[in-house]
Amino acid sequence: MPRHVDQDVHAAFVEFRAGQDDKCMSVQCIYCQQVRAKNTTRQKQHLLQCTGYLNAHPDVALQASAVAAGGPAPDGSYAPDDVSGQHTTLSFMPNPRINASPNQDQGRPSLGPDGTPAPKKQKTKQSSGSNMPEIPLRDVHAAFVEFKAKEDDKCISARCIYCNQVRAKNTSRQREHLLVCPGYQPVLKEKIPANHLRHQFDEDDVASSLAIPAPALNLDFRMSIRVKPKITVGGGAGNNGRQSWISCVGGQWAGRWGKGVLLPGGQDTQIMVKDTATQIDARYLMQTSDEHPAVIICKIKGWWTGDRDVMERLQDPVAADNVAAHRYQLRVTMELETGDERYQDLNTGLWIGSGCRRGAEIVYDAYRTN
Repeated sequence: MPRHVDQDVHAAFVEFRAGQDDKCMSVQCIYCQQVRAKNTTRQKQHLLQCTGYLNAHPDVALQASAVAAGGPAPDGSYAPDDVSGQHTTLSFMPNPRINASPNQDQGRPSLGPDGTPAPKKQKTKQSSGSNMPEIPLRDVHAAFVEFKAKEDDKCISARCIYCNQVRAKNTSRQREHLLVCPGYQPVLKEKIPANHLRHQFDEDDVASSLAIPAPALNLDFRMSIRVKPKITVGGGAGNNGRQSWISCVGGQWAGRWGKGVLLPGGQDTQIMVKDTATQIDARYLMQTSDEHPAVIICKIKGWWTGDRDVMERLQDPVAADNVAAHRYQLRVTMELETGDERYQDLNTGLWIGSGCRRGAEIVYDAYRTN
């Protein structure tokens, strides 16, 4: 009577748990060291395709041939079916960690695209999907169909709807699979904002698959600057517009990390390149209200733009009070610089400012990027 795989399915595997809190038992084949979730049906199928086991038991080779051809094994069973009812054949490759012991594993091995454990990577190296967008939990669940291979199976399996790969139900492993799943790659690239620009990189260019964090803006402080009437200098050799100087006579500021005053002596140099656009280049001194105050240099560069009639009215301090801030754009970038140890983090910050003109004052809201 030919040998049956059921006689060896339990003896051919060593049981172990990857972690104390692991709910599912894992098993390792003693013939090829492959690691699998504990599942009798899967273990039988593995043995029918395991080179080491088949070499040791030639009389079982007939069963392996029947399963590979899509026919029934001597026990009448097929290879596990997918959700559509079609037969699937899973391939098993030798594990590169031949000498590894189940007790030495700190966790389950990560699975490659073909369903076999991938070689363990060094922690210092980034995973292949580290530059791809973060996959939300709802998308992970939507990408897999859950099923049980047998009614009495304790562990639920999950099948990827994009490539039909079968995985144990584990959110972390499922997310890792999607990062390298060929069928899911187009979906993942669609989530990259740069791939929706009018002009894009070639699909095989690395820049087309990079997920770069988008900066966020948080209101950090407001600054009100009192200024003298502007002094018109006129055009010069170094510029193509009419240049004006506007001196600061004082002011105040308040924000998340402190408050204080603006010291007199700051200077705003403006160049009107045309009637609808003025370039801003200013420097002010901010002083904190600490018992021992710190002095902070505020550097501002940007543009003041709007319709011609609006810009003309803004040149008059009285008329400027009647011009709504949304009628023009006063947008600048800000950098802060100080030698005071208490405020060293300001030296590496970058702010986006939105301003308006009110009489003899210019008011800015500074939004810090992070």
